[in-house]
Amino acid sequence: MDSSIEKAIKNIASHGDTDVFPFPIETLVFHDNEEKCKALLNKLHSDFDSYLAQYPPSTLEALSQVGYSGFRWATQIEPFWNAYYLSLVISLAEKIEALRIPQNQEVVFSYRYIWDEESNKLFGDSTWNDYKKKGLELSKDHEYVVVTDIADFYSRIYHHRIDNALRRLPGVSDAPKRIMDLLFKFSGNVSYGLPVGGPASRILAELALNSTDLHLNRRGIVFCRYADDYCIFCKDKSEAYNILVLLSEKLHNEGLALQKNKTKILSSQEFRQASNLLDPLDADNPLASEEQKLLNVSLRYDPYSDTADEDYDTLKEAINDIDILGILGREVSKSRIDTTVTKQAIKAIHALEESAKYNALMTLLDENNILVLSPVFVTLMRAVKGLYDELTEDGKTYIDQALISLYENKSHLLSIDLNVSYFIQALAKKPSQRKEEILVEIFDATSKSLIKKIVILVMSDWGCHYWLSDIKQHYGGFAEWEKRSFIIGSYVLGDEGKHWRSHTKSTWNPMELLIRDWFSSRYQSNKSIPV
Repeated sequence: MDSSIEKAIKNIASHGDTDVFPFPIETLVFHDNEEKCKALLNKLHSDFDSYLAQYPPSTLEALSQVGYSGFRWATQIEPFWNAYYLSLVISLAEKIEALRIPQNQEVVFSYRYIWDEESNKLFGDSTWNDYKKKGLELSKDHEYVVVTDIADFYSRIYHHRIDNALRRLPGVSDAPKRIMDLLFKFSGNVSYGLPVGGPASRILAELALNSTDLHLNRRGIVFCRYADDYCIFCKDKSEAYNILVLLSEKLHNEGLALQKNKTKILSSQEFRQASNLLDPLDADNPLASEEQKLLNVSLRYDPYSDTADEDYDTLKEAINDIDILGILGREVSKSRIDTTVTKQAIKAIHALEESAKYNALMTLLDENNILVLSPVFVTLMRAVKGLYDELTEDGKTYIDQALISLYENKSHLLSIDLNVSYFIQALAKKPSQRKEEILVEIFDATSKSLIKKIVILVMSDWGCHYWLSDIKQHYGGFAEWEKRSFIIGSYVLGDEGKHWRSHTKSTWNPMELLIRDWFSSRYQSNKSIPV
């Protein structure tokens, strides 16, 4: 188990705990204090039942936007319990992967477990684009394609199905029971649903679909799958209907169902037309559209990696001949953007020249354009935060005013808690009185820990002593997430904070004590508050 705990900590420290929520402060703790985190998780492992009863995991749930009018619930798990959950699943991940259709058959593309010691990644490099390109390739040899996905996939997965599948693995000891105990807690004491957003749930979700994959594969059915999306390739409509019935039956046995409004039987020509932007053959054609070229570029750029400079040069070269500004201009002029194209274009802004970065952000944040960008609002706010320091003072002023106007105009984009959390992080790049007023208003108006914990960190980073001293009185009523943020913020209060910590530390749990020890050391050398 020690090896699995180490991998979980390294993965979270390098890549965060989810791809949905802003990274919690604990991600830095895993990065800076790996050995202490390992010791805490090993202690939790050795006394699991006691820790679960005494310090049960808390979760944050928030709506995540899908398209223009769709939403799904995502869950962020208390970070130390999330790391332990991931450790348990990693301990079984190779055995789960061994059950699946081999990756080299290019059938199932999602979340193939391959631990990479150098990058601390859990999964191989197969992507959604690889899945779509394989579909294009297979469609050329078949007359019809069934396109479908599973309705409310993660929220409908029955725990007992996962439990049975885990217990059938060889040599699993009590890991399945512990995983199920945690899932029961995460789901609010009901027996179905996986928390959306993290790698542990992704591995378990793939296990949940493995039986259905094998039913299709062993019958010689030509298909490919990525997570809950299927493409099935048939010689005629009759075969397509029969396979669709079979798939529906097998999923029903697992307590799952297909989305009716997303299930279609297309001719192969219709399928290729709908996917033409990802056609790898067209991408090399000098007549290929800018969008086609962009979608065939890998944009896996991490500014914090050890090879950031080399990766940046590679990214810059890859998009050198692509008109990113033109693509963004065409997208915002539509009534409904192409989400995949727009996300890729926003990520590519990092590699543009300084003036082009500013022009791109001006285009995206223009009040006449930003509403059409609602499906990619989180991606946009991440880009604003990441690019802010590279802009001129005039550019920063424009960004600040655009964000303030978004709040003052009561944009419906800020009616979604997850959007607000990323908005606050973008707003936090540079303090001002108006921004401070906005954060106070947001904090007073919300009951959501997801938002409150970020506001506490920002106001601490800005040195708002008056505000921190006031909310100190309400610490006892804070949720766990807010308490940890305030423990960090208390260092801004100097002697007042030191006096407060000495009088309250007896009430802290082991995770909070670790946060205190980590930040105390960090604050001695670096006075800034990480937001």
